[in-house]
Order: sequence, then structure tokens, then C-alpha cells
Amino acid sequence: MVRDDRSVRVLLGVIAILLGLNLLVQVSGLTGPRVAMAAGIPDSGAQLQAMVEKTADISKKLDKLQAFLESGELTVKVKELPKSEK
Repeated sequence: MVRDDRSVRVLLGVIAILLGLNLLVQVSGLTGPRVAMAAGIPDSGAQLQAMVEKTADISKKLDKLQAFLESGELTVKVKELPKSEK
């Protein structure tokens, strides 16, 4: 029974050391998202929201352009006709 007791203590000690190392890594901030946030990189939700807003702006501009083209107000003026080469 002494041998089983010793192996259980060693196993629990190894688990405790690994948990301690995991805690140190989490607290030290060496993980990816925290470094990215500290560097000023927005999270994916903010990036997605910015893309949605830009898409809405582009859609409005495209609607204005389409309305202008469909209105018939577009005129083309040529200052000088090119000379045809024969």
C-alpha cells in the first residue's frame, strides 16, 4: 500500500505543477488575443461591424451612381475629333 500511496502523490504533484504553469501563462498575458488587443488590433466582431458599415456606404454610393446613369443627365463632350488615318 505504501507504493500505491507514493505513486498517487507523485501523480498529484505533477498535475499540480502543470496547473501552476498553466496559471502563470494565463496571468502573464502571453496568449494571443491579449497581445493583439494591447497592440490596438480590434477583435473580430469589431472588424466585421466595420466591414458591414463600409459595405453600406459603398451601396449608397452605387445607388447614387445608378440613379445618375438612369436619369439620362450624363453627357459626353468631345473637344477634338481624332483624324482618321487611311
